[in-house]
Amino acid sequence: MVPSMDMEQRLNAKLAPESVAATLMRAGCFLSAYELIKPQIIDGVRDFFLCGIAEGEESYDEVWSEYHQNVLTRNLKNRYLASCDWLVEVEALTAEQVATLGEIQKHRHEVAHELPKLLVDPDFEVRTDLLAAAVEIVRCLGVFWGSITADTDPQFDGQEVDYDDIKSGSYLLMEYLAGMVGVSGKEKEPGRHEDDQAPTQ
Repeated sequence: MVPSMDMEQRLNAKLAPESVAATLMRAGCFLSAYELIKPQIIDGVRDFFLCGIAEGEESYDEVWSEYHQNVLTRNLKNRYLASCDWLVEVEALTAEQVATLGEIQKHRHEVAHELPKLLVDPDFEVRTDLLAAAVEIVRCLGVFWGSITADTDPQFDGQEVDYDDIKSGSYLLMEYLAGMVGVSGKEKEPGRHEDDQAPTQ
């Protein structure tokens, strides 16, 4: 079937060099966001419980048991989701942000595994609403882990720390990358992407 003129024009626009370059930049930024978020959730929560080993206050088995009981038992089949649930309980993230993380993870797999489609399908775009949400989640995680450091590190004793001003290295990188593709961390709510084409199934 010969495509309509409208479809042909959209395809030509999608394949224009500047459009391909922009698509690849957005895709790279989105993939980077996911890779910056995941270790802060899985490794960060695990290390929070295991950091006591260095001080020799508890045995490894005792500390691991505490981690298992407080985190892993929340979802024995998925350490990522179990860690997310714990982060909601300690108010590092909201339940809405964790739900958005599920969308981010799904879209990350679409972008990573369907890159050729992303480059040629006019109806398949990187969801910038999820990218903006990812930037904000990276910020929140940085504030949470940074506040724990500030509260436990003797070098901050007697100092007043504004937790909201904490900017982790991951957040600064994410903010820079997102800025390159015209996205800010508080662009709009996930699901509200009137100007963005939702990915086809």
